[in-house]
Amino acid sequence: MTTIVFRDGILAADSRATIQTEAGGSRVFRCEKLYRKTIGTGRKRHEVILGLAGESTPALLFVDWYGSDKPPPQVFADMVSDFSVLIYSKHGLFEADAYCRPERVIEKFWAIGSGAKAALGAMHAGADARKACSIACRIDPYSAPPIVTMALR
Repeated sequence: MTTIVFRDGILAADSRATIQTEAGGSRVFRCEKLYRKTIGTGRKRHEVILGLAGESTPALLFVDWYGSDKPPPQVFADMVSDFSVLIYSKHGLFEADAYCRPERVIEKFWAIGSGAKAALGAMHAGADARKACSIACRIDPYSAPPIVTMALR
């Protein structure tokens, strides 16, 4: 549950994690949701930015695995995972999930997570990535500032 937004080469993310507790109810804390990686080998190395939404543990395993040239971890086949990842690189924007098969997104702007609809509405009204994420934080109870942004170097 989060808001990850892409527009004009910028990824923006909220910083709220919401955890359902074993005692009932939930707790929230701030966390990182955007990760910068260099993948590939030799001269074919390039930078990617990964934005995570949904269940954090399997999503972080995806970050560890992505670009490794290894088969997807067996854990993705063995467990039911609910996460999405936006992947931005010089090759474009992609969205992936626990099936580990990124799909190209050809929209001018895009968003994932529980605040995605609010962010998309804001971008249709002209908001940039940071502003759209900020607006989603006002509407979506599972998204909250601070807003973090990243662009490719």
